[in-house]
Amino acid sequence: MFNMKCIYSIILFLSFQLTYLGNAFAAESQAELVAKMNALIEMGRYQEAYALGQTGLFDYEGEPNFDFAYGLAALESGRPDEAVFAFERIAFTNTGQQRVRLELARAYFLSENYAAAETLFTEVLATNPTQNVRANIEAFLQLIDQAQSSFDSILNFSLSINAGTDSNINSATELGVIDTPIGDVTLSPGGQKINDSFTAYTGNISYTRPIDKSRNITAQANYNLRNNHVTDQFDLTIWSGQAGYNWGLNSNLRYSHALRLQLVELDKKKFQNSATFLNSLQRIGSDGWSQSLTGAYTMVRYATGQNPNANLRDINQFLVSGVITKSSNRNQLSISIFWGDDSIQNSIGKNNETQFVGLALADQYLLRPRHLIYGRLSVQMNDHGAADPIFNVTRTNNTSSASLGWIWQLNSNLTVTTDFTYSDNESNIDLYSWDRNRVQTGLRVLF
Repeated sequence: MFNMKCIYSIILFLSFQLTYLGNAFAAESQAELVAKMNALIEMGRYQEAYALGQTGLFDYEGEPNFDFAYGLAALESGRPDEAVFAFERIAFTNTGQQRVRLELARAYFLSENYAAAETLFTEVLATNPTQNVRANIEAFLQLIDQAQSSFDSILNFSLSINAGTDSNINSATELGVIDTPIGDVTLSPGGQKINDSFTAYTGNISYTRPIDKSRNITAQANYNLRNNHVTDQFDLTIWSGQAGYNWGLNSNLRYSHALRLQLVELDKKKFQNSATFLNSLQRIGSDGWSQSLTGAYTMVRYATGQNPNANLRDINQFLVSGVITKSSNRNQLSISIFWGDDSIQNSIGKNNETQFVGLALADQYLLRPRHLIYGRLSVQMNDHGAADPIFNVTRTNNTSSASLGWIWQLNSNLTVTTDFTYSDNESNIDLYSWDRNRVQTGLRVLF
């Protein structure tokens, strides 16, 4: 019969044997796993190698041979962040292994940690590697320089001048006499359709400052002057400025928020000012598809200097629009739908309150290098909130528009533009029915 001391000795011996066999088995299993992963990597089956590595991650994480194979599989299967962790584990204890440092630098680059990638590539380059390795490193350093330059601030400035004719510069009826409930009214020349030629000047300055790879801030200012050659009464000047913040969850989904201020002058006299807050969501899909959704809230205020009752037209407007776009190599087609509500601020002017809905179809086509043609069709239906005080009828308007244009890019800084636009507004009150056509051509210079 065994005594207790003998039993303890047997147990201790068996435990030593089991430990030895377990270690030997683990070592053999790790070597087999790494060998299988390397074989898959050599065949370019990186996803399978990564999946196989996942089965041994808990047991072998921290083992240099396993970490290197796992890092390669992760890197080549599109998981650079996981590759960074694997290669960093090796580099921490094996600082002199050039291959590990190169693969870690590549993982940093693909995970867009350009500063770390540049530092590591430069360190390896300083060790005087072979010509082939040197050439690869220099290529990566050039790509890093290009990527980092994309985070530089951008300032653009442009000027343009256009000349053309407009058959109805004041969007007025062509009728000379209007039938009203109180009798016929003869319109003054300023209340009728006016045909004139014009020259238009535009200045634009824009600034973009990246914060990081997914965020940036923007600012822009615009000046537009349209000078009618005969009738100064309807000369139009528009000053506007906008500041925005843009960010994205990823490269396919982006958000933007902006504040826009605008001042409109007629014949150099203040006519209207507005403030708009915009929020937009844009999604870039596959195969050239993209979608966007925008909501805007605008406060419009009219100047009372020339007309004491002008503030009866003050509104707060809410607008929602959605756009679907399909792009190909030479063509871009988009369709948009929009809905808006103008909430009047003075109940006396309820007849100026409107709700509207519209649809637009736009297309642009690259006819040949540097020559782009485009077209746009739109319709909009407006319903006013109360009866017109003169005609005692609630006004409805249906507005349609068609445009056709051509852009000729002479060089990277100079562009020639030509376009024709026809608009027609049909109203149940004759005073507000009108049509107009406008043609213009001009030059745009980008500095």
